Amino acid sequence: MAARDFGVLRRVATGSWLGLTEQRQGYGTEMRGAVLALAFDGLGAELAETEAFLDDPASAGVSRAIGYVPNGVGWLAPNGVARPTQRFLLTRERWSARPRAHVAIDGLEGCRELFGATR
Repeated sequence: MAARDFGVLRRVATGSWLGLTEQRQGYGTEMRGAVLALAFDGLGAELAETEAFLDDPASAGVSRAIGYVPNGVGWLAPNGVARPTQRFLLTRERWSARPRAHVAIDGLEGCRELFGATR
C-alpha cells in the first residue's frame, strides 16, 4: 500500500505479487483484504486504486471479487518493458457494503498521525 498526501486525498494505491506456488490458494484475496482493512477501517481512506496486467486475469479477478470496479487503462514497465494494465477503483462505500472477514488492527493508535490519518 502506498499513498501521497493521504491526509488530504484519503486515497491509497495497493499492489501485490505472489509466486506461482502460492497462487490460487486464497492468499492474494486475504492479503488484499487485510491491507484494505488497514486503509479503510484503520486509516479512514475514501478510495483505493490498483491495477492488473491485461495478461493476468487471476489478479484482476481478485480485485473484482473484493469489490473493485474497472477504472480505465494504464501502463507499467517491470524490467523496463512496457505492459498494458487494467486499472481498478474501490470506494469506501463499496468496501463497507460487502461482506468480509474481520481484521484486527493492533497498535495503530500510536502512529495514526504519521500516516496523516486523523480519525
